[in-house]
Amino acid sequence: MVDREELEKKYKIDLSPAAVRGRVIRDTAILFIAGVAYYIFVTVTPFSYKCYIHEIFGLDCPMCGTTRMMLALGRLDFAKAFHYNQFMFLTLPYVVYEVIYMFYLNESKKPAGKINMIILYIWLILLFVFGVVRNII
Repeated sequence: MVDREELEKKYKIDLSPAAVRGRVIRDTAILFIAGVAYYIFVTVTPFSYKCYIHEIFGLDCPMCGTTRMMLALGRLDFAKAFHYNQFMFLTLPYVVYEVIYMFYLNESKKPAGKINMIILYIWLILLFVFGVVRNII
């Protein structure tokens, strides 16, 4: 196990809990601001991200409807948000947690735990299964 001082020398950054917390908050704020900017962009302009899987094959990918879901959540229309992408709607709290946790692991230079990786792989498998099932039903 490498200790904190060695990691600080290697990466030339402060790995104290306060410094790591500050960088995680910064990274999360940047991502949040980018999300708000995208939200404003797609509500004010006629442009938005298109799903090329849907455009080319006519199938809904597992993420199809996520932008519309987020727009509906922005209007607090939970029923429509659920309708657009049920899987992402139900797992959104986990996704938010996982993104922040990955920021923390990156900033603290710690490896991801085995349990966390198993849960992440299960989530990815369920996302894939959802993508298949939504096109069959």
